Amino acid sequence: MSTELYLVYLATVIVLLAAPGPMTLMTLSTSVRYGHGRALYTILGSNIAGLILMALSATGIGALISGQPIAYEMLRFAGAGYLIWLGIGAWRARAGALSNDGFEQRDSDKRKLFRKTLLVGLANPKGLVFFAALFPQFIRPESDLTTQLLILCATFTLIDFIILNLVAMGGCRLANQLANPSAQTKFNRACAVVFIGLGGSMALAG
Repeated sequence: MSTELYLVYLATVIVLLAAPGPMTLMTLSTSVRYGHGRALYTILGSNIAGLILMALSATGIGALISGQPIAYEMLRFAGAGYLIWLGIGAWRARAGALSNDGFEQRDSDKRKLFRKTLLVGLANPKGLVFFAALFPQFIRPESDLTTQLLILCATFTLIDFIILNLVAMGGCRLANQLANPSAQTKFNRACAVVFIGLGGSMALAG
């Protein structure tokens, strides 16, 4: 892969990951409620989900899923249902008592945060199709395939990690403005509306 082609890929990935999506929202809401430390587990969930989807796409499963309408639709509706379920949970969430650092006193399950984000990432069949369509644009047959795939995957994961950490840092600053229960409830319900909207759009998308 030439330097020029890699820079085009890098710019493409930055633009794609900078656009708000489910992973961004989950990282933001987690950092606002529990701080940057807990948000790292949602970030890792996003990273691992992306790596799994990239690996599956590289083995041809992405193309296989896109060619099987029933399997694709089942995954799509499962992902949509999960996002809507997360939205309902966010709407019903109660504002928690805050500690001195401005975050909720009640502890959050690190593994649960990781699993939730991982499932959101894996439940979207568009991820498989996306990587199956993206990678071939930047792979050159005259070069070693494995090396190129490793570079593409590592770059995507690193940019995802950096951008989501920036989101988490912003969430920690936003937490200072949500120091009262009313503001917390409004934020939770705003997140709920976005989650439900994302789930609805996924379900309605062809």
